[in-house]
Amino acid sequence: MLSENTIRRRLRAKGLRLEKTPSRHWTRDWYGPGYMVIDDRNMVVLGASQRPYDGTLDEAAELAV
Repeated sequence: MLSENTIRRRLRAKGLRLEKTPSRHWTRDWYGPGYMVIDDRNMVVLGASQRPYDGTLDEAAELAV
């Protein structure tokens, strides 16, 4: 499995950015940390189908490859 920093670098090279659930976000208490991948137009590519930050690091790693 790739580290979070490696995934961030690979996504940045593709014009995407990885965001993690903010530490004081209400969903973190209920669901734990999650991720969203956002493109250069500020559109969510991964991680907002049911709720904000519902993507996993493994799903983000698949986009980074």
